[in-house]
Amino acid sequence: MQDKVIFITGGNEGIGFVTARLFAAHGAKVAIMGRRPDKNLAACEQIAGEGGECIALTGDASRRGDVENALAECFGQFGALHYAFNNAGVEQVPRALVDQSEEEYDRIFDLNVKGVWHCMQLEIPYLLRSGGGCIVNNSSASGHTGTRMVPLYSASKHAVQGLTKSVALEYAQQGIRVNAVCPGAIDTPAYEKFAGHDPQFMAQIEAGFPMGRIGRPEEVATAVLYLCRDASFTTGSSLMMDGGRTAQ
Repeated sequence: MQDKVIFITGGNEGIGFVTARLFAAHGAKVAIMGRRPDKNLAACEQIAGEGGECIALTGDASRRGDVENALAECFGQFGALHYAFNNAGVEQVPRALVDQSEEEYDRIFDLNVKGVWHCMQLEIPYLLRSGGGCIVNNSSASGHTGTRMVPLYSASKHAVQGLTKSVALEYAQQGIRVNAVCPGAIDTPAYEKFAGHDPQFMAQIEAGFPMGRIGRPEEVATAVLYLCRDASFTTGSSLMMDGGRTAQ
């Protein structure tokens, strides 16, 4: 992957950051976008300290102008765009349907759905200018099943599946592949926030996975690398990464 360029939203922590480190370790140039400049800079400094090349871009994926500016800076710095990992997303605090608000709906769908839509719209022209490439969207195992108490999150991730498949079909003959990774619970700061840092609740979640554990960010990052680098005949696909939970 020497001199390939990847753009990653939500790249300053969790799955996005681990993916950025993995791509950089394989020789790719990495552009990470996140809402917090301090965390973006710290993430890039760590990647640089490990011998990688990285630029930090401040922006919110739910805001079209932020994505537009970040991609322009990425292309201006590196002169190409080969891969994109649309990873930025937000969880939902579990609560009864009747207690959920319109504000919560907007917060979740603006980032989890509109953010992915913005990113793909703006990434594709750069990918075409670079001779084609691959987009990976971060969906969820909850994008394939219903999930009690978090219907907004589940619905938003179902929407990512629809976007992924539809855009994959549109650009299949133009050298752009579009796929999704669908993690179950992954050991990240977002997961800890979802679980309320409650060890008993976390143990209950882990018990629901046939493998008896939740996933690691490195396992998702490896899947993103595979889809970008190796899966040359794969598009419109969703890679399940849920320890067998949806196989039950």
